[in-house]
Amino acid sequence: MKTMMILVTLFLMVTAAVADHQVDNDFSSEWEATGFNNGRRMVRDSRGYFHVVYHSQMNTEGTPGGNCDIMYSHTILPAPPVTSADWMPAIMITSDPMVDDRYPSIAIEHGSPGNPTDNDMLHVVWQSEDMSGVYQIMHSSNINNTMPAPGFWTPPFPVYTSAEHSLVPDVDCSFNNIIHVVWQEENFNPNLTSEILYSNSLDHGISWMPFQNLSMTEFNSQTPDVATVIDFVEAPSNYTYYSDRVHVVWSDDGPTSGPFIMYKSSPDAGNVWDLYENVSQISGTMGYDGYPSLTVSREDIPHVAWMNGVSPHDPTNPGPYTPGVDPLNPNSFPGPLAGMYSTILQDIFYSGRLYGIWSPFEIVNGSTPENEFPSIAVDHTDQLYIAWQANTSPALDYEIYQNEKPVGGSWGAITEFPHPDHDDLFPSEATKKTAMYTAGFDFVWTKIDSDLSQGGHGQPAALSPAHEIWFSGNTYWNSGVSVEDHTTGITASTFNLMNNPVSSGTWISTGSHGGTISIMDICGRTVHTEAVPAGAEGLFWTVSERIPEGVYRVVLHNAKGMQNRAVTVIR
Repeated sequence: MKTMMILVTLFLMVTAAVADHQVDNDFSSEWEATGFNNGRRMVRDSRGYFHVVYHSQMNTEGTPGGNCDIMYSHTILPAPPVTSADWMPAIMITSDPMVDDRYPSIAIEHGSPGNPTDNDMLHVVWQSEDMSGVYQIMHSSNINNTMPAPGFWTPPFPVYTSAEHSLVPDVDCSFNNIIHVVWQEENFNPNLTSEILYSNSLDHGISWMPFQNLSMTEFNSQTPDVATVIDFVEAPSNYTYYSDRVHVVWSDDGPTSGPFIMYKSSPDAGNVWDLYENVSQISGTMGYDGYPSLTVSREDIPHVAWMNGVSPHDPTNPGPYTPGVDPLNPNSFPGPLAGMYSTILQDIFYSGRLYGIWSPFEIVNGSTPENEFPSIAVDHTDQLYIAWQANTSPALDYEIYQNEKPVGGSWGAITEFPHPDHDDLFPSEATKKTAMYTAGFDFVWTKIDSDLSQGGHGQPAALSPAHEIWFSGNTYWNSGVSVEDHTTGITASTFNLMNNPVSSGTWISTGSHGGTISIMDICGRTVHTEAVPAGAEGLFWTVSERIPEGVYRVVLHNAKGMQNRAVTVIR
């Protein structure tokens, strides 16, 4: 940790940041960005590996802000990454140069109760422009059971097909590995304003339930965020997801004032939803609130950070976009100039739904005058972390700031992550899985350099191709305590494969409970299914010659729940 210093002009204490570095191990200039939607860009699996998504315009010679692709990278060691060499070269989840894909969000499945390492399946959603020019919400998944080399990403599949624009999605996974997606749907009601739509998947993203309209206010409802309870280390097992409740926040314009931060939750994994609550009014902010970020602590308590000082309809519509054309336009990619998102000063506010009611709002940022796009996370010790971008004057660069506090406690000294002569934008705090690593924070953001070496903010930065993804964090990885070491009688899963990879066949052990074995390809198609009677201990899968080489998913359903393993077929 560098020496602490006092910024006299700001009258606040700022601690220096931990070491940070570029994520993608590619120091050539590309249009890479995390973006201003509220989705998480980074998750961590039960073995300690980080997984990052972002969008990138690969053609640096083209018009700034042209068609983008969704990129993915992961660490090669179980953390902490300390240099760019700790990240695998990024790969494309999407690669159609004729389609614009951007603003991804990533989530990770929870595994089985009592067994934190049996399922680290990854899910990514993003907005994708189809050939008619309409943005749709797309999904792709990755088995991620073969680390440090994850499996293949499934072909993009639409969560919802829209006649208008479906924008800025967010994804999370809850108990029983149900996937939850929210997004902003344009022109959905007779008033031609946006609503917040929701869908979930009970089968790992193979199929999606019909959407539900969560907002139904007939005002502009924008930039939603979805979250479920984090995992944490506590008896009777070392893996204690326990809640089906799904939490959602968004920004909603009112008839005479606003916008406000709205909250809604479902106690049963998205089937029935409680009435919405106006977080702004309950916490006492009086509106002008936007871009909420949501996390849910170990007690299933939601915590929200947001940006106060947002002008109504700011932006009026975050899409369709005019990327790179005018950095003063809030819809430009990726911006920004100082003050482009509002004409008044902005603060970062926080409130938590402690004891069943939203607490009075708290100002997180101290006295910095312009603060935007917060991202909030909580660790298993109930320590809250909020990162945001700030600019002290139009002549200076954007930097990333962070503050933290224990749930129910007071905010501490603000930490700055300085990169002089560069714009640092759009931070995204990591989340899931916390049970296997220590307390602390990790996040990624966009760093811009207007001339590829030094100097860069405002319009030159917005038009520069030198947009890079950077990482900072301080959590370490623990192997955790074996479930068998506990005195509750819970035993580790006996679900396993005798050999992997396979060429002709393999014994699949299920244990005495038996169950149903399903084997699916990367597109989610079932290539084999078979019942295992209780007491049979498993079955032998003969790999037909009709089954091509590749990665497959072996799924066991029985009275103990669902487990899956990745298997590679070779010839």
